Amino acid sequence: MPGKLTLAAVLFLAACAAIAQAYPTKPLRIISPYPPGGSTDIVARLIAPAMSRSLGQPVLVENRAGAAGAIGAEVVARAAPDGYTLLFTTSGTHTSILFVSRIVPYDPIKDFTPITAAVTQAGIMLVNSSLEISSFKELLNYARNNPGKLSYGTAGVGSSFHIEGEIIRLAAGISMVHVPYKGGAPVAQAIASGEVPLVLLSNTSGMAAVRSGKARAIAVLGGKRIAELPGVPVIAEFLPGVERPADWLGFYGPGGMSPSLLARVHAEILKGLKVPEVVKGLNAAGMEVFGNSPEEFAALIKRNIELYRKMVPIAGIKPE
Repeated sequence: MPGKLTLAAVLFLAACAAIAQAYPTKPLRIISPYPPGGSTDIVARLIAPAMSRSLGQPVLVENRAGAAGAIGAEVVARAAPDGYTLLFTTSGTHTSILFVSRIVPYDPIKDFTPITAAVTQAGIMLVNSSLEISSFKELLNYARNNPGKLSYGTAGVGSSFHIEGEIIRLAAGISMVHVPYKGGAPVAQAIASGEVPLVLLSNTSGMAAVRSGKARAIAVLGGKRIAELPGVPVIAEFLPGVERPADWLGFYGPGGMSPSLLARVHAEILKGLKVPEVVKGLNAAGMEVFGNSPEEFAALIKRNIELYRKMVPIAGIKPE
């Protein structure tokens, strides 16, 4: 019996290796679970052509937005683990969603195979240029002198920016009303048009409004200043102790991908991230290539889950 089991295991591993070696034999899909124009969409459409050239097959980007990214994520969770359906998403679909949604139609750990946190981005706080506010300190004064009149937009209820906005509101002792949108691109449009006076969003989504003069950056939501906004301070300079989970955009496959196939897909993604035009596009969007290992990515996900487990109750956000 032990010999038969060993033989079965050898045959299984050989079959997996053969599949990985033949891969791919048909087009791939990258599911972006947010609307077009946001961070995930921008990066997916940058890397897809590079991966397509390397793999010799079309790599298609498909936007499946809704339910804070859960709709697109579920598509991948239910797909076959054959490397032809990948998810490219923010941390929210696998970390904060556990604590802000009553029903999550997948298990963020069991139903996915972490591949790599491909890139990192910064969060920024923007005010519409029509407001006579040029610093975070002035924003605090405005909020305290106009209780109940300040609203802020984010990419949705339970998004990392919503949670951070509520933490900032409590730490600063000010009143702000949350206005949820359906992704980074709609938030960027809202601040540029003046639909909301204040937003928290990624630098990738928000810098166009800053460059056009329609919005003004008053704080960076992270541990260090960013090259695009060297004169803009980080939020911790005003509110020490406000911890922000790492903000990545990462690739996942369905749960159960074979080790050999995972290694192949991981290598192809990292190869794509090194292509000069991809690097140039990422830098222009204000992102940095990260590209960690599947094991490191899995550990990062678990780390953020624990941070949100602490942050969400403090923020007072109830599951919806």
